[in-house]
Order: sequence, then C-alpha cells, then structure tokens
Amino acid sequence: MWKTVLLLVAVCIIVGMIGYATYLLLALQKQKKALQQARRNRINRIKESIEIIAKAMLNDDCNLSEGVLRLKMLLEPVGMSIKNHVTMLQLYEVVETMPTHEARNALKKNERMRLDLQRESAEAALEKNIKLELHQLLADIEKL
Repeated sequence: MWKTVLLLVAVCIIVGMIGYATYLLLALQKQKKALQQARRNRINRIKESIEIIAKAMLNDDCNLSEGVLRLKMLLEPVGMSIKNHVTMLQLYEVVETMPTHEARNALKKNERMRLDLQRESAEAALEKNIKLELHQLLADIEKL
C-alpha cells in the first residue's frame, strides 16, 4: 500500500516537473521570437534611416558632411561599414574631429570659417564620387 502511494506521489511530481519544463521551454521560445522580431524591427528602422539620409544627400537636402557622420553610425549595427565606400570614408576622416554644437560656437569666428572652408572644399571635391557611392549604398541596403 505504501509503495503504491509513494509511486503515485513520485508520478505526480514527475508529471508536474515535465509540465513546468514544458512551460519554461514555451516561454523561452516566445521570448526568442520576440527578441528576433525586435531585432528585425530595429534593422528595418535603421535601413529606413539610412535610405532617408542617403536620398537627402543625393537631393542636396542634407549636406554631405552631416550625412557621412550619420551614416557611419547607422551602418555599423547592420553589419556594414563606411570603409566599403572609400570616398565617403575620405570625407568622414576630414570632418570626424571637427567640433560641433557648443564646441563649434566656442571657436573664434576665423577658426570656424577656416573649418567651414576645409569641410566645404572636401565636400565639393568628393561630391561626384560620393553620390555614386550613395547609389551603391542604397542598392546594398535593399539586399538586407
């Protein structure tokens, strides 16, 4: 009699543990799907931002310097690099250390003008090739 009772208790415990393990596995699957969906949504938002910036640069709605600064930050999370776009990288290297916002406003007027001239001359010299690279970037983004 005791053996039967203990056997029933053991079976109930095992069934309960199997049920709990199943519940945990289903919860884990649900969590993984939610994480994958969140990653897909993030990549889609980044792709959309890259497309908007690239098209704005092509239409001269966004200056090239600002565009390459923004694109560099957006390309890395989707596994791309501005290093694949040599001309954009050249412009990025020119403007990456230039002060912005309050630091720029704190500069003397002649220093700001010198930096602006340097930036604008680099933009003018590289504009044609950057726009070609932007078309390639847009094509690459579509493949993601």
